[in-house]
Amino acid sequence: MAIEERGIGEIAAAWIALHRLAEASPEREALFWAFCSAHELVLEDPEKAWEMIEEIRRLDGSDLILSNLAAGPLEDLLVAHGERFVDRIEATCRRDQQFRKVLGATWRNGMADALWAHIRAVAAPSW
Repeated sequence: MAIEERGIGEIAAAWIALHRLAEASPEREALFWAFCSAHELVLEDPEKAWEMIEEIRRLDGSDLILSNLAAGPLEDLLVAHGERFVDRIEATCRRDQQFRKVLGATWRNGMADALWAHIRAVAAPSW
């Protein structure tokens, strides 16, 4: 099924389910489309990727999911489109301690110096 045919909620729920399963489980393989869809959103539709990130956080605030979110879609979004989201990230950090913690778990991974410095300034200590 094409990404356009799936809603943000469906992608987010499947992404969460995927990360809750054991690496070699057949169920995980069946949900791998969610990983691919999340990555595609980050690259091709960053606004929808942001919505998906927020939906994942809304659906599951566990350390397992949030740490995978930080190291996956959020970090990828920052690397590919971080400058576009600086104001939104800053505003979200001001009102949401959980987001600050998730942001603190991202790695630099190719971010420009100025963006990385900004991220470090607003992020909270993480896991």
